[in-house]
Amino acid sequence: MKTIELFYKNIIENKLVQNGDKIIIAVSGGADSISLAHLFWRLSKKINISLMIVHFDHSLRLDAKKEKKLVKSLSNKMQISFYFQKLPVKTYAKTRKISIETAGRELRYAALEQIAKEKRFNKIATAHNANDNAETVLMWLLRGSGNFSGIPQRRLINKKLQIIRPMLSIKRKLIDEYIKEQKLPFCTDKSNLSDEFTRNKIRHNLIPQIEKINNKAIEHIFEISRIQSLEDDYMNEICAKLSALSVKKSKNRVILDLNRFLGYNAALRYRILKEALPEKKNSYQINFLMEKILSFDKSPYQLSNDWFFKLNNKKAVFKKK
Repeated sequence: MKTIELFYKNIIENKLVQNGDKIIIAVSGGADSISLAHLFWRLSKKINISLMIVHFDHSLRLDAKKEKKLVKSLSNKMQISFYFQKLPVKTYAKTRKISIETAGRELRYAALEQIAKEKRFNKIATAHNANDNAETVLMWLLRGSGNFSGIPQRRLINKKLQIIRPMLSIKRKLIDEYIKEQKLPFCTDKSNLSDEFTRNKIRHNLIPQIEKINNKAIEHIFEISRIQSLEDDYMNEICAKLSALSVKKSKNRVILDLNRFLGYNAALRYRILKEALPEKKNSYQINFLMEKILSFDKSPYQLSNDWFFKLNNKKAVFKKK
């Protein structure tokens, strides 16, 4: 199945787009996001939707001006409104003491939400694809901080805004083929070629080896993610109701009622504890704390620089310094 067919299939099956939608398309200038913009332009010829392309300069690369020029030129050719904004990624990363990669992601999404609110758009479309999803699943598993659910097809921000990813089931190989077929210009982010970041190590080294074992591996990971996501939605709905009965949260304290908690199914306990954790929600931490609860180990445990954990009178207490 070709890229355009998969794009329409995703939109229809997941009800990602409807008549009258006002959609922001996040476009970096890379092959993925350029393809996304072009696919939406084609879709706009079939249904009544309003589009706006948003492009950010992270103030990190010398190619930023070239990328802006390319994206703006494409926007003009497709007659889609263009919005540009600079993001202070380095300053933000230094202030928050986080990686450049994390800082860029946080600033991008915050800016997209603000633009959508100001311009009264109801959806934000990003160009995440099947390879991105596989990389995310593998990265989470290696870090012990996630499961197979991967990148969500949609994410609700509030009642008036959601993020959609209509290319999520499409492999990068198909996107590259689409770019060539449509003769679309694009920029290559040189940072994606470096193995400095964990994601790039997985992309350049691990994924190719996995595909040698099974050339359908990316598709299989996506299908597992889709099933896991549906199961998560169901389980999270149950856990939310049980958490409301067994977990009390405040700014400096989280209290878990063990009389209720220990009566729940083991799978539900794990999810409820994960949600109750104020910091560091990796599988090691969750399993370690679960063992302390089940063995009624009352010795205090320092969860992080700011949080402590201790059992107290049939209650598990997370307390901030």
